[in-house]
Amino acid sequence: MNRERYLTTGEFAKIVGVKKHTLFHYDEIGLFCPEVTLENGYRYYTFAQLDEFDVIVMLRELDMPLREIRAYLGRRSPDALAELLREEDRLIGERLRRLQRMRRWVRQKSAVLARVQEMPAGIVSLRELPTQYLLCETVPAQGGAVDFAQAASALYQEGDRLRVKSPYGIGGRHTLEQVESGQLEPYSQIYLLFDEPPRGAEVRPAGRYLTACYRGSFADIAPAYEEMLAYAQENGISLHGDFYEDLLLDELAVPGDSQYLIQIVIQAGQSER
Repeated sequence: MNRERYLTTGEFAKIVGVKKHTLFHYDEIGLFCPEVTLENGYRYYTFAQLDEFDVIVMLRELDMPLREIRAYLGRRSPDALAELLREEDRLIGERLRRLQRMRRWVRQKSAVLARVQEMPAGIVSLRELPTQYLLCETVPAQGGAVDFAQAASALYQEGDRLRVKSPYGIGGRHTLEQVESGQLEPYSQIYLLFDEPPRGAEVRPAGRYLTACYRGSFADIAPAYEEMLAYAQENGISLHGDFYEDLLLDELAVPGDSQYLIQIVIQAGQSER
């Protein structure tokens, strides 16, 4: 063998910028084999194989699995390449759209975090709130943990179908009658909250709301409702519609549900005093 015409595994790996183990693996799976393998196991590559390896590198940059690369190399032709490029163009477009959605969510989540830093917990007040939007899912009246999990899963699946992602955690909804009678379980509905309207979302209109900012778990939230009802009665404020528990900070931001930040809101009429 004329050694000057060949490259060792180490030399070839250094030139193409991979580890020797990568070349060994490609040889084992039949994707890219050395031109010569001696009886002692030494592998040697030719300079001409640099071009072939560059094809593999390009296809890997397109996130093509190794088995698909191997199949393509076995049927290379101009038509096969054209078909491959059309499919890759479609996949790249989908990845770009997914990245754009994620970037939009990152910015929306950042805006929510900036806003909640200024919200002191334990305060009941009247506030003007903007229009927001809800994707809702009903939880069975006698629903347990499994039913709740299935409803939450259905919400996320609907968000995926609509290609939207809420910057808030899953919120819960109670009727005014439920709260006044102390029946905080189960929720009448759970929902995903949005500041921009997904298709088919329910509108929570802008207006005057009685609000309470509560820090803690959903299980211990009852005193916050008692404070809100007491505040409304003392100040002659009429309440309308449902109570909403907007989850502003969840496990993504805080260590455990005891640190959740929940904003409870309900539409409020004019004070009678």
